[in-house]
Amino acid sequence: MKTFQKSVYLWLAVWALSGWLMAQERVVIRGGTLVDVRDGSLTPNVVVVVEGDRIVSVSAGGAPSAQGGTVIDAEGKYILPGLIDLHVHYKEWAGELYLNHGVTTVVSLGDRNEWIRAQKEGIQSGLVPGPRLFHATRNLDGPPTSENYFERPHVHFLKDPEEAMFAMQQYITGRVDAIKVYAGLSLQVLRTLVREAEKANIPLIGHFEDVRVAADVGAHGVEHLEAVANALVDEKAREEALQKVRKGFNPPASSFMNLARVPEIVQLMVKSGLYLNPTMRMSWQGDRALREKGFHYQDFDLLLNNWQLRYVPLDWRLANLKEYQEIGMWHWADLSQYEQDLFHQGYLNDQQLIKAFADAGGKLYAGTDCANMCTPGLGMHQELELLVDAGVSTLQALQAATVNPAELMRMQDRLGTLEEGKVGDVLILDANPLEDIRNTRKIAQVISRGRVLDGKYHADFKNPIPFNGWEQSSHFFPSPRIQWASPEALVEGAQGATLTVHGTGFIPYSFVLFNGQNLKTSFIDGLQLTAEVPANLLRPGTYAVTVENPEFGSGTIYAAGASDLSHLGLRDHISNEFLVLVKADGGAPIFPHPREAGER
Repeated sequence: MKTFQKSVYLWLAVWALSGWLMAQERVVIRGGTLVDVRDGSLTPNVVVVVEGDRIVSVSAGGAPSAQGGTVIDAEGKYILPGLIDLHVHYKEWAGELYLNHGVTTVVSLGDRNEWIRAQKEGIQSGLVPGPRLFHATRNLDGPPTSENYFERPHVHFLKDPEEAMFAMQQYITGRVDAIKVYAGLSLQVLRTLVREAEKANIPLIGHFEDVRVAADVGAHGVEHLEAVANALVDEKAREEALQKVRKGFNPPASSFMNLARVPEIVQLMVKSGLYLNPTMRMSWQGDRALREKGFHYQDFDLLLNNWQLRYVPLDWRLANLKEYQEIGMWHWADLSQYEQDLFHQGYLNDQQLIKAFADAGGKLYAGTDCANMCTPGLGMHQELELLVDAGVSTLQALQAATVNPAELMRMQDRLGTLEEGKVGDVLILDANPLEDIRNTRKIAQVISRGRVLDGKYHADFKNPIPFNGWEQSSHFFPSPRIQWASPEALVEGAQGATLTVHGTGFIPYSFVLFNGQNLKTSFIDGLQLTAEVPANLLRPGTYAVTVENPEFGSGTIYAAGASDLSHLGLRDHISNEFLVLVKADGGAPIFPHPREAGER
């Protein structure tokens, strides 16, 4: 404990000397053009004065009313509020990446509450360098329907309205900033959560099986486009396609949208006041569209060419880059042209949906899902570019990262625009983002909570409140785990046998080992493999069966809804051992495994 305290005091001293702990007394930005993100108007030759962590005046022309403080000459530049990323999974090492990319506010969704709350308080007090941080509840979900589900610490199961009421009391007392839900909640529980969220004046956002459910219960924000796509699926087209693709490849619902019904669903969403977060950067990472844009090179240049970012775990950097090569659990190059085209059609359909929603007056909000599958900070600029690619105007894209998330979070009195009394978060650009959304990357200066940042990465950066639990760095390369295998006993002298292995974290490239020897393995799905055991291995005895996922690159992983979390840097690519008997020829009959026989 004394060592920890000394470390904290040391960092306090270091960041105090660097100007982190205290907002500069007075910052004057003069001569630039103010971008009004509400209507797109441009006001030249403005003066913005920040004192402490608040904006005290915004005026056109002339000199500041008083002298002194830090003066920033912004002539020829463009001034707008700091960007807001409303869907992150905050990592202890991500602070400088967000800030140096102009993301001055983030909302972390579905974390372990004690750590994320400590991180928020650390940033507020100046102990921890990072963007303004808000956080939601853990992921609220219905009880698992499969015995193969591994409970994770950031998921909170709620089976009925009574449990929902109790949980909400605890979370609201703990001052969460949003309610994050998963699609497994019952309607009764969802209605309870929404009612209590409204009372506390905080938004309820998350995943829904169908966007019509979100509209019906009065939810506020919809994460990802899957819930919308599910409401638009052409089931006949999906069934026909599934007959043509390989077993285990599951095209997204977006690939089968009935586009003729888009106006109907969009009208319902707009009428219900639902905000929408497309997460295009995360959802389509393996698609050709993102590779053709060169996003993977951008990530590589930042993460691996900048030695000052050496504090970002190498496991995470490699896993993040690897996911550009993946579509679901498959390497994209291993898929047929038809399968690749089918996946890409989903991307094109999502583009049409986003444009229709924005054109109808729907409010988009930008959330990247970093740092699960994209680079903090940089991912925001990639997301805005993809929104514009979909047909959204540059102004609507800027609104998705400023005024809209501020409104959704009930924080428009503090965030989202540059006005007197609002927070001193300012982004100064070298070029006009309304002319080209990629100009948001041309950052001249970032001011966060009244502090003028140096825009650099510091190789010795270390968060004084490190994460105290398990962490994942990639979604689609899980740690395999065997739960059981059938049959439990094989027979000596047989011409060969088929072993069925059940568990979690299996991928199309998994293979089964019997007593350390590779077997010919067939992928059934993420929970099941079959393997051929040759006759020469069938000698009496007890043998260890394991599953191995080949190491395409180091990294800690979890497969959504299934595999265990592994500690960063210690991911197991080989499963636990499961013992299988080989019986002497003529032994007692072999009975099926109890689960296979339907017994519980």
